Amino acid sequence: MRLFREEAMVEADIRPTLLGVVTLLFLLLFFLMSTSAGQRLAVVDLRLAAPGQAPPLPHSGLVKSVHVTLGERAATVEFEVATTDIGASSTTRELRRIEVPERDGILDGVALSAAIATVHEIDRSQEQAEVEPGPDVSTATVLQVVDIVRGVADAPRFPKVSLR
Repeated sequence: MRLFREEAMVEADIRPTLLGVVTLLFLLLFFLMSTSAGQRLAVVDLRLAAPGQAPPLPHSGLVKSVHVTLGERAATVEFEVATTDIGASSTTRELRRIEVPERDGILDGVALSAAIATVHEIDRSQEQAEVEPGPDVSTATVLQVVDIVRGVADAPRFPKVSLR
């Protein structure tokens, strides 16, 4: 019996092997894309509060904070909304503002109620709001605004209102 053949050996075709490797890479790519999430699972706000200010409480919804500033005859509703880019790679906060004008020389409660309802529709899970009255605002106006921000018992808006 001979160890070597006398005829020339034909080299093996490597195309089926390469096709198998490419198919395996496509399957792995599909598996990785289907099991990984393109967005962050949790965001922790580590911002420190300014002197004399309470630390911000984390909120996982879209509206991060609601702040109502009262003037003598007008009000401003400011709220931070979390926005995410299309690739869900970063989340930023956008400060939005709704101006509530006066009507007949006093604060327009209907317009303020509509502004608060607009903010509440964006994120119904947010329960906290801050009201900051100016130095010339009467106690009756502050109580009226707090009632508007809290809502009614059947349909509460922001039940945890704090004065600043």
